[in-house]
Amino acid sequence: MFPRFERIGQDGERYVAHRFNDGRYRMANPALGRRKHHSANQLSVELTEIVGYLELGYLLRMRGETTKQVNLIAASEIRIIRDE
Repeated sequence: MFPRFERIGQDGERYVAHRFNDGRYRMANPALGRRKHHSANQLSVELTEIVGYLELGYLLRMRGETTKQVNLIAASEIRIIRDE
């Protein structure tokens, strides 16, 4: 079973990992500073790779379930849910 990822925003909206049309997820290196959000600077990763990058402090593109807005979310704000 693969882990799930969520963040609850200040307004209570739940964000989940956003899968792009190619079936992959996008992550960004915080060391890139103000350029990290540019698509050319983001990594395209498989679901199985996300935890490893979060442990390194990378940000994950997540989508709000209500607003459908896609944002980069810091690793420290993401909860990893492992169903056993």
